[in-house]
Formats: sequence, structure tokens, C-alpha cells
Amino acid sequence: MIWNFIAATALVTLMPGPSLLLIAGASAQRGWRAGAAVTLGVVLADAILLLAVLGGLGALACETPVVLSGLKWLGAAYLLYLGAAQLRMAGKAEIADGGGGFRRGLATTLLNPKIIVFLALYFPQFIQRGEDAGRQMLLLGPLFLLTVLAVFLLCAAAARWLGGMARGQGGAWLERTCGLCLIVCGLYSAFV
Repeated sequence: MIWNFIAATALVTLMPGPSLLLIAGASAQRGWRAGAAVTLGVVLADAILLLAVLGGLGALACETPVVLSGLKWLGAAYLLYLGAAQLRMAGKAEIADGGGGFRRGLATTLLNPKIIVFLALYFPQFIQRGEDAGRQMLLLGPLFLLTVLAVFLLCAAAARWLGGMARGQGGAWLERTCGLCLIVCGLYSAFV
């Protein structure tokens, strides 16, 4: 069961989405450390949302569509902003990111209502009946976060490598692609 959970979490984490695009763009543009900072923000937001879902936010959000709708529009606007910023920065010289990447990763994930619904639906699949659900969540929760962290750090390294190759050829294609994809994610979030 544990290996199935780790494999499923790794595969879900690799699915293209705003967090992965933000990590790839930051890594390609400003280096692995910038991608790692975004990753830490994403993982902290995942931890906060996981605790909130376990505390009942998932059920509340599913029963109160206004909350999800508000988060959806706010998140869509933020993704559009991030995509436009990514396009503006594409191909520019590397600049210090400070805590900006961490904050962007945190905000992008916290403002994504789909993650709340995902977490509320994902974990019950791996809870074995007849055993203490709380104890199982004490194992699965941190395991989920560690798996997400490891996968995203590997993605940051790969994006940095690809970005370095593109820079060597005189292009900023990876950064622009990530920016455009963030805009598409924002539009998709707003209208779907």
C-alpha cells in the first residue's frame, strides 16, 4: 500500500499544473535554488491545505460553492499575473529572487481550490478500512509531502538543465513556454 501511495503521488505531482510550471520557469530562469524556493512554498501550502482538509475545510468547500468560486477567480487572476510576469522576465539575465519564489509557490498553491478538492478525494483511497484512519494519515500525510518535495526538486533540476541548454543556444523558450502555460492555466481555471 505504501509503495502504491508513493507511486501514485509521484505521478500526480508530475501532472502539468501551475505549481510545476512555476517551479520549471523559476529554475530555468534563475537557477535551481530559485526553483527549490518555489518548491518549498508549494510544499508548505500543501501541508497547510492538507491540515485544513483534515480539519473539515474540504467538506465545507464542497458544500459551499461560493467559497470555491471566490478562490477560483482569485487563483485564476493570480495565475494570469504570474504568466505575464514570467513572459516579461524570459531571457533576461539571472536576477536574485530573494523570498519571492517561496511566496509565489505558497500563494499559487493556496489559491488553487482544485487542490483542496483533490486532497479531500485523494487520501481516502489509501485509507484501509478496519484500521485507525488518524494513525494512517499521520503516515500518509508526511509521506505525501516528502514525495511531492522530492519530485518537484528533481523537476527543478531538470528545468535548470534544460534552461541552461536553451540559453547556450541563445533562446529562452522554456521560460516563455512556462509563462504561456501559466496564462492558459489561469484562463482554464477562470472558465472551467
